[in-house]
Amino acid sequence: MREPIRPLLQPSLTDLPRGPHGLARERVTGSQRQRLLYAMTTVVAEKGYLTTTVADVTARAGVSRKTFYELFADKGECFIAAAETGRELMVKRLEASFARSSTQSLSPVATLRASIQAFLGLIAEEPEFAKAFFLETAAAGGRAQEHQDACRSWFAESMRAWRARIPGHRRVPDEAYMAAADATHEAVCRLLRQGRIGEVPGLKDAVLHICLALLGVAVPAEDAEE
Repeated sequence: MREPIRPLLQPSLTDLPRGPHGLARERVTGSQRQRLLYAMTTVVAEKGYLTTTVADVTARAGVSRKTFYELFADKGECFIAAAETGRELMVKRLEASFARSSTQSLSPVATLRASIQAFLGLIAEEPEFAKAFFLETAAAGGRAQEHQDACRSWFAESMRAWRARIPGHRRVPDEAYMAAADATHEAVCRLLRQGRIGEVPGLKDAVLHICLALLGVAVPAEDAEE
């Protein structure tokens, strides 16, 4: 059985000991920042970005308002930092999963299926980050949206790298890779908006067929699932 994975952005319970600790200021500040990022994610997931306040975030994090403004200029800057950090952690975790799949004796289509399953599974395992990042980023403005766009671009480039490994692959328009990323993004967001995050992994076959169709890849008979 796989060991539980700590949610993205969640601080370690052992980050700071209780009471006087004599730890370096940098470690204390780093712990406070991490708690604020996690608190921002969880509160925005519950209330939405527009109705979330700095007071909500500091109360959830157990950090003073003074400390918040020492670390961030405003609510928006904190949310952007949470989106950026969470995206980087998500990509790092997925790349590790993709690397494991590539070492197995799988066909190209089976490798893609495993990668899509890992991507959708991670979203389902991270309901708070998923809701905040996928549904609330637009409300936070342009700079936050850049991180969501970067996530879709990463997905598109992953599709491009995968397709380049198929023997004799023919070129498709560059827009096809981003179309696959956008279609996957919208399919996920539709379920998130409906409160059906637990069903996200069930999109595996639909997303696989969308990506294969857009990238002009036929499914060999041995790769077809019942």
